[in-house]
Amino acid sequence: MRVLILYESRRGFTLTVARALRDELRKLGTEATTSPLRSVDPGTLAATDALVVGTWVKGMLLVGVGPAIGTREAIDALPDLQGRPTVIYCTCEFKPMSTLDQLNEWLDKRGADVRGRAVFKRHKSLRTAPDVAAGIVEALQPTA
Repeated sequence: MRVLILYESRRGFTLTVARALRDELRKLGTEATTSPLRSVDPGTLAATDALVVGTWVKGMLLVGVGPAIGTREAIDALPDLQGRPTVIYCTCEFKPMSTLDQLNEWLDKRGADVRGRAVFKRHKSLRTAPDVAAGIVEALQPTA
């Protein structure tokens, strides 16, 4: 299975998570690559079997909390995902509120089959990358 991890990053933590997930997926025998969500090459996207899509969370505690600015536009620019299995994640300081619900909705509209989600908080959450990667492999398995 070829997995493409797309990310929207501002200060680098979401990119760091994307790379950690890529490395853990590779350890599990899954071919995985990363690409910025806003500039993914259509050929790269077409050559993948599954997606992992991540964004940082904008906003202040309760006000304006949601996916990073530009995430929706980048998702809207993707071609039809034709039921491609997808797992979503976000990175945040506190609570992501409805961030993952919004991301899920936008990807559904592009034809993704969203099968899982994860939250990475800045403090010590990278240690969960191996478990999240194992969950990704399980979630992306073909359904009967």
